[in-house]
Amino acid sequence: RMSFRLLKSTRLVKGRVYNVNRELWRGPDGRIFERHTLVHPGAVAILPRDARGRYLLIRQFRAACRGELLEIPAGTLEPRERPLSCAKRELIEEVGFAARRWKKLGEVYVAPGYSTEKIVIYLAWDLKPAYAAQDDDEHIRPQPMTAAQLRAAVKHHRIEDGKTLSALVLAGVV
Repeated sequence: RMSFRLLKSTRLVKGRVYNVNRELWRGPDGRIFERHTLVHPGAVAILPRDARGRYLLIRQFRAACRGELLEIPAGTLEPRERPLSCAKRELIEEVGFAARRWKKLGEVYVAPGYSTEKIVIYLAWDLKPAYAAQDDDEHIRPQPMTAAQLRAAVKHHRIEDGKTLSALVLAGVV
């Protein structure tokens, strides 16, 4: 196993959700190199399945993508928040359901070339209606889909969101 050592980290940008740091590293060959790293607290994503076997996706505007994406509900961890607690909160906020049953499907890094963000992905089922207000900056429209519809959406590149594709693979839907 190669040995890398962080020598210095300087925050360049302090954001609402994440920071950007300039980092100096020493590689196993002794050479020093620089990286800019987006430091993120982590997140969760939920693949909810209703009593009819449909999966509850959402259409959500994403400014960085300059449009709407079809994706699963997700959210950023609050300080010291456990991933499952965050997932339960986000499911209620984004699709208006609480789940009685949960299964952790896995964890994925979003963009390991420049970000520390890791998303914990859950399957949620045995849903019951629940309500919580959406965040002010969220513009979300629910979209229930069957497994066949999801497979077609993946095949025809209508799902471009990495966490959603990861969840569908981890759950065995695609």
